[in-house]
Amino acid sequence: MLPVVLGLVFMTGLPGKGERVPGDEWLRFADPRDAGFDPEALEAAHRSWQSMTSAAFLVIADGAIVAEWGDIERRFMCHSVRKSFLSALYGVAWDRGEVELNKTLDDLGIDDDPLPLLASEKQARVLDLLKARSGVFHPAAYAGRTDSRPRGSEGPGRFFAYNNWDFNTLVSIYEQETGQPIFDAFDEYFGEPLEMQDWDVSHGYYHYEYDKSRHPAYPFRMSARDAARFGLLFARDGKWGDDQLVSRQWVRRSSALYSIDNERVGYGFMWWVNREPRFSKYGMYSAQGTGNQRIAVLPEIDMVIVNRANTYERENTSGDALLELIAQIVEARTGVVAEDPVLVKRGSNPPDPRVTEVEETQLEGMVGTWVVPAPSLGLEAEANAEIDREDGHLIASYDRWGQFRVYLQPDGSLWERDSHRSFFPVYQPEGTLDGFTDAESLVNVAIDAAGRGDQARVDQCLEWMGEFDDGELELARVALIALRGDRATALARVLELEKTMDPTRVENRLNRLGYRLLQDRRSQPAFALLQLNVDLHPESANAWDSLGEAHFVAGNEQEATRSYERSLELNPDNENARDVLARLRAAN
Repeated sequence: MLPVVLGLVFMTGLPGKGERVPGDEWLRFADPRDAGFDPEALEAAHRSWQSMTSAAFLVIADGAIVAEWGDIERRFMCHSVRKSFLSALYGVAWDRGEVELNKTLDDLGIDDDPLPLLASEKQARVLDLLKARSGVFHPAAYAGRTDSRPRGSEGPGRFFAYNNWDFNTLVSIYEQETGQPIFDAFDEYFGEPLEMQDWDVSHGYYHYEYDKSRHPAYPFRMSARDAARFGLLFARDGKWGDDQLVSRQWVRRSSALYSIDNERVGYGFMWWVNREPRFSKYGMYSAQGTGNQRIAVLPEIDMVIVNRANTYERENTSGDALLELIAQIVEARTGVVAEDPVLVKRGSNPPDPRVTEVEETQLEGMVGTWVVPAPSLGLEAEANAEIDREDGHLIASYDRWGQFRVYLQPDGSLWERDSHRSFFPVYQPEGTLDGFTDAESLVNVAIDAAGRGDQARVDQCLEWMGEFDDGELELARVALIALRGDRATALARVLELEKTMDPTRVENRLNRLGYRLLQDRRSQPAFALLQLNVDLHPESANAWDSLGEAHFVAGNEQEATRSYERSLELNPDNENARDVLARLRAAN
């Protein structure tokens, strides 16, 4: 998405190197050479980014934008990047004398349930939790990577274990000691002073899993351009213009290396510290999260690099490719910043037409508490939603996903901001509203029904879909055509769809639909979709691998062998294909 750039050019009166910060809008170098970058090398980096799975990418040097690719205004899930936000809040509290890092959990009266802490675990200090070295191996909410050991097997401070218990419990301690909710605190100490453009308090929420722990996780949503402001604050040792928002001592202390995770990175106070010489010479450390969300801070050269992956769509940026791209960016800076660079003020993108305002009477019947997806679909409940009205649109507060603004579209569907998910009303036979379903759930119901030959259910789903102009639903219609046996029409429709929809997304979605049928032991319908995927993407090792698995499960050994061999030709590193082929050959 290209930004709207205002025609105003700034030539004089700008702060010097190392002092420039954005105001209400970011400034951008009109010519990357003014920022010391080789334009051809930067364009080569852009081509590298285009070959990656990444939703937004931003390069900041000397306090202004050098390169922006993708949708830098859209708020994506931050995942574990939130831990670095909390680390910064601890810095403010420490600077103000509100927290004592050497206090133990016992001193603070911190415990847990349903499993209480051991006496030895209560000796962990706040400092140990900040370093992920508490020695507490307790179940935690929102757990992703968890470096676990038996309870009580390690004393506090002795062992680095990346785990959400430490990080979640730090929220409880912070709020207890400061008396301030973390999202309000983040807004006060960072959101407002940094003039974040897209953030507000509703973009964070507490995620509880009481069967594991009383201490919540704290997911954030944030845009790339706001994440870059946070990164720039740390690149500047906690100083923003004339204001020291976090002490230099805390910035240096929290970004120091206390633990070694692997040959590439170590850990500070909830920041990842890079150990590779090609990055460590610039003092690089990063806030990182699932999907390879990243705010990379390079203080020695006054740079910040931000990557965002669209995990609403399960996207993941390759970690290796991202590091190579960061190296390309750094190497593209072959000169110094011009004394008087030409900077343009970056405007915001045009208003999104999907952000609508309607008469509140049109929203009345949608207000209430709903299960998502609607119970009559027969799917497992994913979340409970409290829906209310606000200024011509809806506010959906989910117990699992946080709060989103939702807008009624002219076609009767609902569009959710940030996630960009479309929701559709689902009605009972008597015509009463049963709730809402997202596009993917509706597609899954239709595909499952087609797989078991329930045409009445398929027709009902198609009726709910209506004429909604949505790539996900159009792909479902195509899949249903393929399941009826008309592969030629399905193929032509998908090729047309790929003119406006990312082919990789099409491939991945067809693959998931095929697997769904395969896992339900409906081999023939699964073949229809997986073969369609191979026809569409004959150079995809993954498509051939999936088709091979379908044949293998069905006992079609000759076809399985052919498919796996083709997958291995396309990707010689496909260990799965190599292993299955060895088993097939051994059996014969």
